[in-house]
This record gives sequence, structure tokens and C-alpha cells, in this order.
Amino acid sequence: MNYIAFPFNNQLRWMMPIVFLLAGTFFLNSCKKPDFIEYNKGDAPLMLSSEKSSFKLKQKEDGGDALKLMWTSGTNKGTNASISYILKIDKQGNNFANAIVQDLGVAVFEKNFTVKSLNNLLLSQLMVSPDKEASIEFQIISHVSEKMAGSDSSNILAIKVTPYKPVTANLYLIGDATPNGWNSDLATAMVPDPVRSGAFSWEGNLSSGNLKLITTPGQFLPSYNKGAGPDQLVYRDSDGQPDNQFLISTPGSYKITLNLLDLTIKIDASTKPPYTRLWILGDAIPSGWNIDTPDEMRVDSSNLFVFKYNEILSAGEFKIPTATGDFGTDYYMPLVDKQDITGTGMQLVYKGNPDFKWKITTPGPYKISLDLQKMKIDIKPFTPYTKMWMVGDATPAGWNIDNPQPMVADPTDPYIFTYTGPMVAGEFKFPVTTGNWGGDFFMQEVNHQELGSRRVKFVPGGNPDNKWQITTPGNYKIIFNQ
Repeated sequence: MNYIAFPFNNQLRWMMPIVFLLAGTFFLNSCKKPDFIEYNKGDAPLMLSSEKSSFKLKQKEDGGDALKLMWTSGTNKGTNASISYILKIDKQGNNFANAIVQDLGVAVFEKNFTVKSLNNLLLSQLMVSPDKEASIEFQIISHVSEKMAGSDSSNILAIKVTPYKPVTANLYLIGDATPNGWNSDLATAMVPDPVRSGAFSWEGNLSSGNLKLITTPGQFLPSYNKGAGPDQLVYRDSDGQPDNQFLISTPGSYKITLNLLDLTIKIDASTKPPYTRLWILGDAIPSGWNIDTPDEMRVDSSNLFVFKYNEILSAGEFKIPTATGDFGTDYYMPLVDKQDITGTGMQLVYKGNPDFKWKITTPGPYKISLDLQKMKIDIKPFTPYTKMWMVGDATPAGWNIDNPQPMVADPTDPYIFTYTGPMVAGEFKFPVTTGNWGGDFFMQEVNHQELGSRRVKFVPGGNPDNKWQITTPGNYKIIFNQ
């Protein structure tokens, strides 16, 4: 057997009785029963009350308090026993025959109902009709834990309440302006606000056309339609009512926010693109029909709604998926199958059905630009420029557009030009013609972007006027691939 020895001296000897006394006191306190002597009130009545006797519930206030019930403790008849409480709720006149019963526990003397919880209780449990006043009775029953003491009932408290009919918890966009058209089974779901009842939002691409809102997929009624003004909604639950719809005249990326309680709606141009990555897929593309690793389009860092793709294309077809690894994803497609590349119209197609594609009939280099804000595509065959210049105060020629600094064409690659020589602190850009500040330029996507960035954009008319910046003078080699 092992022992742990503690030093013991005269100083500790007189402290030991105190230690044992404190330990004994703790032991007695930890084993003592709760004292409910405050409930030993003889025949003290159990009284139920509320500050309200009549009120109307409003969904706009559904997160707030609607009703607070309060009651006295009642009595345990001198038994020093605990008291638990039960709340009974029913329509007036039912004598609590089919009452809602809620167990409130011990030492609880009030009950709060939020607007939403009380409204749900009235509609779904007491079957009260919305927008009609109903008289509801409340009663508290107390139970003493000492069985011989029995139970008591409070007075019956009658309160008049008018519940509301909640607006739908789900809402969907439908119409030829929406991603899935007039197919009510595939109506586009809006996002409910997690805090505000009746508030919804949605952000994405809309085509030219009309839209309205429905509450249930597969059912055209009830619906919310265009009201008297462009920012107003109206509830429609009959085919005989006007079927006015919202008109989207310009295709693009939009944000829709609305509130069914206020019957208001806002349809604004979106401030952020619906996608941050897009790809290009088809036998006209070098990677072919490989949905797992299709060629990725490049986001224009000066306009995140714009995606670009520059490549030598084969004769064939292509479309633009919004995700990889699944042919069943959504796609950007032409408005009609095999749309001529001179057409700029496009649409977002749910799960790629119908399966429309652009068709390249003449192989060669192309520049493709996709604008999700304007819902527009530009597909341009590209003929490389045979001459290129630099202009700017960083170059030896300065800002002389009539005689800018020429670049040297690569004899083996028609797309590449080179400059090797001195550069001073300043700016520069690449014109494709001389003598015209309003001509076309190759420029940076973002003004004064780091020299390490290899990204370039073609800017017809030279606006916006983004330029490279040299901060350290010296000799440089610039290789430009148009």
C-alpha cells in the first residue's frame, strides 16, 4: 500500500476542526430539499390576468410579442411542496372540452406568445377563421407535488383576438422573361427573407418578355401580378381578374426584391453577375465535347459581367455551360438553333433543353465576348493586324499618335509583336492605326494593372482608356500576342 505524507504542525492542528466544519456544512446544504415555504399560503387564490382584453394580430409584427399571461402562485396548502402549472386554451363556450393543453413546469408565473405563434395556434389548432374576431378563453391549473394537497383552477380569462391570413411562404417566377419560361412545373423559386415575413428576392438573367409570380409549382393561381404602378403588386385568385404582367424590355442580369405584405416590388439591374465562371463546349472548341474539362472563358476584370474566349475554332458547334461535369447543367445558348454568328441574342436555358447551339462554318481565329448584363454575345472572326505601335510618355515616341513607336512583327507568328529598348516612367498603350486618337487600341483590362499581369483587351474607339504604367525606367522587352 502506498501513502502520501503531509507535514503536520501546531499551526495546522488548530485549523482542522474548521475545515471539517465547513465540509459538513457543504454536505448538509447539498442534500437539503428546495424550500417552497413561500407557497404555504393557506387558501391564497390562483389568479390569471393579462394587460390586453382585445387586439388584432398583424403579420408585419409577427416577430414581436402579442400576449403576456400572468398568474399568482396559488398555494401548496402548507405542505412545503412544489407547484407546477398547466395552461388550457379553447374557444369561448366550449368549456375546455377540446382544449389545447400546455405544460408550463414548476415555478413559472407567466407565458408569452409571439404574434406568429399565437396566430398559428388560432388558425391551425383552434380553427379560427382569419380576419374574424374570436373570443378565446385561458385558464391555469396548478398541481401540488404532494398528492394529498390536490390541484386548483384559476379564473377563466376571455380575450378577443383577430388572426391574420399568412401570405405564402414560397414564391416563384414564371413567364417568357424568366429562365424556364411559362412552364409552371419548372417555375423559378425566389429566396424568402429569413427575417422579414412576406419578403423575397431573386437575382439572375431575364430575357425580353413578361413575368408574374405564382405560389405553387404547377398551378397558375393564385398569382401576384402587376398592380396599378410599376412598383406595385396585386393578388389574383380568379381567371376573371386582370392578368397584368411585368414587362422586361431589355434582356440582362436583374435583381428582384418584393414584399407581399406591402404589395411592393422592385426590378433593378443587378450589381453582381449571376456566374463567376463559365466554360465553352462543343466540337468547334479544341477541348471538344468534354464536359469534365471544357475550355474556360476568361472574366473581364474591368467588367465582371463580361466573359471572353479567344481561340482558333474548327467548323462545328458550341454552347456555354454554367458548370462542369454534368451535361444536365444550365447553358447559355442562342435564341434559335444554329443561330448565325452575326446575331447577338442569347438566352439561359434550364438544364440545356431545348438544346440550341451556335455553329461555326468557317474555321479560323475568333474572339467571343459574352455580356451577362446585356444578355448579348459577339462572335467575331479575327484577322490579325499586320502592324502594331506603342504610344505614351513611357515610350521613346511619347504621345505622338501620328508617329508612335513601332513594334516588330514576329516572322513566324502573325499574332506576335515585340519591342526591345528603353522605357521611362510613364504610361503606354497599343494603337492599331496611327493619326487617330479615336481609333482602336489594345489596352489593359484595368488601368495601371501590375506589369506581371498578361491580360489584354481589345477596345474599339479607345474607351475606357486603360493604360500600362512603367514606374522604374530602364531597358525592357515587351512581347505582345494579339
